[in-house]
Amino acid sequence: MMMSPAQYAEQFKNVPYLELLKVKKDLINSISEFEHDYDMDSQDWNVCPGPDVQYQWNLEVLGLIAPMLAEAFNKEYAWGIKSVSDYWDDMRMFYED
Repeated sequence: MMMSPAQYAEQFKNVPYLELLKVKKDLINSISEFEHDYDMDSQDWNVCPGPDVQYQWNLEVLGLIAPMLAEAFNKEYAWGIKSVSDYWDDMRMFYED
């Protein structure tokens, strides 16, 4: 049985921005993989829940994570202890990994 999107997203409620960004990146990668997989005869379609259900689940979680990202960004960079220039440094490091 799959965890509900709300239950999954709840565990990231007070997580730092960069950690949420990793979650978002993983979700988008999974979503994109489904959207670009035109080979419906693939063995992946024989799993339960199927890729179509996983796709819908990922979309729902992404919708729940997005406001958390905005809040974490504001807390840390816009109103917090880090500056916007720190953000650019953090993004450079994040995408170099």
